[in-house]
Amino acid sequence: MLIAQISDTHIGGDMDKNMPDGPDRIEMMKAFVSHIKGLDKKPDVILHNGDVVQGGAPELYETVRSVFDDIGVPVYFSVGNRDKRENLVTGLGTLGGAELVDGFLIYSIDDYPVRLIAMDTQHRELNIGTTCSVRLGALEKLLKQQPDKPTALFMHHPPFEVTTSKYPFQFDDPVLADAFLKLVSENKQIVHLFCGHMHREFGVELDTCFASCVPSLTPDNRLGDFEDNMKFAPLYQLHRWNADAGRFETSLHNAKV
Repeated sequence: MLIAQISDTHIGGDMDKNMPDGPDRIEMMKAFVSHIKGLDKKPDVILHNGDVVQGGAPELYETVRSVFDDIGVPVYFSVGNRDKRENLVTGLGTLGGAELVDGFLIYSIDDYPVRLIAMDTQHRELNIGTTCSVRLGALEKLLKQQPDKPTALFMHHPPFEVTTSKYPFQFDDPVLADAFLKLVSENKQIVHLFCGHMHREFGVELDTCFASCVPSLTPDNRLGDFEDNMKFAPLYQLHRWNADAGRFETSLHNAKV
């Protein structure tokens, strides 16, 4: 199983003023799509970890859908703090499948060797992450359906410290983050947490699985140090499932065509 992961495209948002001559964000997204279409070995799925657009306007999701329409690979989305749940599902749900549970974007993809579950970490009022009894209950219900199948969760906000950031902890309440991670540790079938939001590459071993953050697709809002051939390119991560090792093997890629 091969997963391509992107995040934090922020389509419709202002470009970084430090890169006035940088390529438009939608052009970077188009370059990624063209790159994927040209691969000999295409990923089985694409995960977008949220902040798809800036502000959640329906027309922005329509623009994104038009770019991804002919990519030939299912695309699944989690919700970011700059998205609007209902508009995201309406505009992008046909690209792979997404649904709301009690008003939250929580759903599973069961067609692959590793089961994928989208978790909603978006606070109702703030830009930071959170969870609640409703969300944890919905996640626990999904996990109980297939307790023996390797499972990866994908979400926007990391429920753990990203130590390379000036703002390492992005959850509203440490108690809620601990409740989330406790549920993860109790379900040994969970092999990976895929996260976004931090605009940088990061990975950490948790108690029972590995967790990672993918850098922003577009360079103008990306953080961290990268090699020269990647600084101004659209970037994504590939995650290849190693069944013998019981984990994903991850690599960073330049999506220039």
